[in-house]
Amino acid sequence: MSDAFDCLKQYVFNICAEEQVCAHVGDVNHCEIMRHPVYVDFRATAIMVEGEPKPTRLWESMVAMGRIHDMRGDDKWRMIVLDCVMSSLRGRSLRIHRDLYIDLADVRSDMFEAGLTTWEETARDVPPCRVPALIRKAAIRAAYQRATNLTRETVIERPEDFLDEPDFPELPGLKASSLIHGADYRDPAVAEQIRGERSGALFHKNNCMEAATQFHEEIRAGRRPDITARAAKAPMLARSNLFGPSHYYYISDFLPPFIEMPAAAEALGLAERTAYHMIRKGTFPCPHTRMGRSLKVPVRPLMHYMDIPDAIVHPDDVENGAMHASGLAKRFRDPRRE
Repeated sequence: MSDAFDCLKQYVFNICAEEQVCAHVGDVNHCEIMRHPVYVDFRATAIMVEGEPKPTRLWESMVAMGRIHDMRGDDKWRMIVLDCVMSSLRGRSLRIHRDLYIDLADVRSDMFEAGLTTWEETARDVPPCRVPALIRKAAIRAAYQRATNLTRETVIERPEDFLDEPDFPELPGLKASSLIHGADYRDPAVAEQIRGERSGALFHKNNCMEAATQFHEEIRAGRRPDITARAAKAPMLARSNLFGPSHYYYISDFLPPFIEMPAAAEALGLAERTAYHMIRKGTFPCPHTRMGRSLKVPVRPLMHYMDIPDAIVHPDDVENGAMHASGLAKRFRDPRRE
């Protein structure tokens, strides 16, 4: 019969399949390091040996990837971390089973549950390099606690049964925009249009509308199906009759996925030296990852921390907003003022 460790291993193998694994930025297409192993080889390198785990850059990156993916509602890297930690506990769990006469499946279920709980409890103010050791200690402690409390019998069939549903923060209330005159901004369709046009005006202000237009051309040509499919499923979209309804995208999809640590510190209003000091203490407010010798911060978690909504917009609305901001749009003129 499969126990929690076996189910966890199979769950991760199903997620990763034969794809290359990147512990630096999570996506091999965005990583500056060209060589990446498949998960079988990556796992063999990452699995802890028996004894106290030592902090390494690989584990620091793995935990950082787990935190970043958690914010997206994706448990891939969280489960990779747990799989690699729990695999090092197979021998220990077997000894506990034999010495204390406890069912092996129960021991491993307790270990996995304790590891997952520790992962959630260390999400803030704990340096990534310390997390694997804390998970391991909590798992061993939970297994021994069963010896003094045999009333709880839990065996899981699927590791995801322990996962809580992700909480998605609601977007803050929208306000009226000067881009639409005489419209009811409380109408969901109008509010949706406002989001796009305000984004276009912001792109124009920051001189990046040319790049946005090229991005829109790729979307309209069908070269970004992964981006548009994710945005088009969002329940907040209100205009089903819009031409090109599958062209929606998230603002963060247009932005670079990662920025350098100095730029992130500046955005947060921190001195660069202070930011690096917070990273060493584990108090830096955003997840970060190491790519070679440099530290980088993912844009989406940074936007989340700074309360910047990752709005879903349509290319037509963005371009209309940019035209209005540049003074070229005629359809927004109020004839009563002429």
